[in-house]
Amino acid sequence: MRSEYWQRPPTLRGDHVLLRPLESGDAGELAAAHDDPETLRYFPYGIESQPPSPETVAAALSSGRQVLVPVDLRDGRIVGTTSLYNMDEQHGRVTIGYTWYSRAVRGTVCNPESKLLLLDHVFATLGAVRAEFTVDDRNLLSRKAVTALGAVEEGVLRRHGRRRDGTRRDTVVHAILADEWPSARIRLNERIARRAVSAGPTP
Repeated sequence: MRSEYWQRPPTLRGDHVLLRPLESGDAGELAAAHDDPETLRYFPYGIESQPPSPETVAAALSSGRQVLVPVDLRDGRIVGTTSLYNMDEQHGRVTIGYTWYSRAVRGTVCNPESKLLLLDHVFATLGAVRAEFTVDDRNLLSRKAVTALGAVEEGVLRRHGRRRDGTRRDTVVHAILADEWPSARIRLNERIARRAVSAGPTP
């Protein structure tokens, strides 16, 4: 039965990245990975946009999201977080977000392989028909990254939330549908292969 997979966070392993459920003892490693003060600039107002600490980890674990940590398999370090949330099995939709990475691994194979693992899980394991991404309209880098995955920009939710600094944000909604994923997956695998060339050997 697929329902059990909707209820618990997965553990997903690739060639370069392991995604595993967040644990209460991860606060120290997450704090070390948070090496750029701008990392959480576009996160929603509240504890989610505060730098990692035991309190933010406890809040994430009680949030109802399936919170995962990407682990760089070259050295076993936690390099950020990501989440599956707004999970609706009846309608077959999942949102991927609350994602940040250490500056040390940006532009490497870590993020694209993590997205490959997550999207394969959403479409193949969960059997969902839709994966959503919601991005602050001012976060141009994240919007570009989501579009590069093959996600279609569908519209803007005006004054949809508050930013870390308290200002109001418009939220841009993107999505990949199940029948769009096979072709998007090919392109994503090509990106991963190009970046893996400089990633170095993985144990």
